[in-house]
Amino acid sequence: MLTPGKAKLDAVFISDLHLHPDNALITERFNRFVDWAAAEASTVYILGDFFHVWPGDDALDEWSSAIAARLAWLSQQGVTLYFMQGNRDFLLGKRFADLANMTLLAEPALMQLGETSVLLVHGDRYCTKDRAHQSLRKLTRNRWFPRLFLAIPLILRNKLVAGVRKRSQAKTYNAVSMDVVPEVLLQHMLDCQVTTLIHGHTHRQGVTTYEHEGQTYARYVLSDWDDNPKILCYDKSKGLYFVQMSL
Repeated sequence: MLTPGKAKLDAVFISDLHLHPDNALITERFNRFVDWAAAEASTVYILGDFFHVWPGDDALDEWSSAIAARLAWLSQQGVTLYFMQGNRDFLLGKRFADLANMTLLAEPALMQLGETSVLLVHGDRYCTKDRAHQSLRKLTRNRWFPRLFLAIPLILRNKLVAGVRKRSQAKTYNAVSMDVVPEVLLQHMLDCQVTTLIHGHTHRQGVTTYEHEGQTYARYVLSDWDDNPKILCYDKSKGLYFVQMSL
C-alpha cells in the first residue's frame, strides 16, 4: 500500500484479464488490484480483453454490473480510468463505460508520459501471420459491424460468443502466428512518430528494444492475469517499469 507522503503513480497499464463469471480467481485478482490502484495510482489504462467475451452492453447482468461498480468506485477514489477495446471486448460501449465512469479510447491512441510520446494499442494488429484473426479483425473493426451484430437477439449473440470461448479454449497455441511481426510493429511506430509502444494481446509480458537508423524503439508488452500478473507502472522519477503483484 501507499506509504504516507508518497506520491501516487502517474499511470498504470493493464490488459488481458479475460474476466468471466466462470473464473472466480481472476475476478478476485481484479478486485484486489482495484484496492491497490485506489491507493497507488492516479490513472489506470485498460488496453483490451478486459472481458473474455462481451456480446454487447445489453448483456449486463449482476456479475458484470458488479465489475462496473468496482471500476466506478475506483474512479470515485480519484483515479482516472481509460479503456481501449480488444479483440474479445470490441463491443464494449458507452453504456458500460458510463456505469464504470471510464473514458473509451480509440485505437491507436497517443499519450504523453513526461516528455515522451507513447503509442497505445491492444496489440493484435501486429500479429499479421495469424491470417484468420486478421480477417476477423478487419470484419469486426468495420464501423458497420457492431450495429449489425448488436441487431441480433441477445440470446443468439450469447450462444455465438459462448462458441468463440469454447473454440479459444480448445485452440492449439501457435507461437509463430500468435506473436507480433516486428517489421509491422516498427513501421507503425515510425508512422506515428513515437519511440515507445505499450500493448497487450500476446500475453508475453516484458520489454523489447529495436534499433533503426541510430534510434532505439521500446515495446512494453502487458501481462496476462493467469498467474501473478505484473503491472506496468509509470512515474516521473523511474519512468516505465513492471511490478509483481501478489494478487
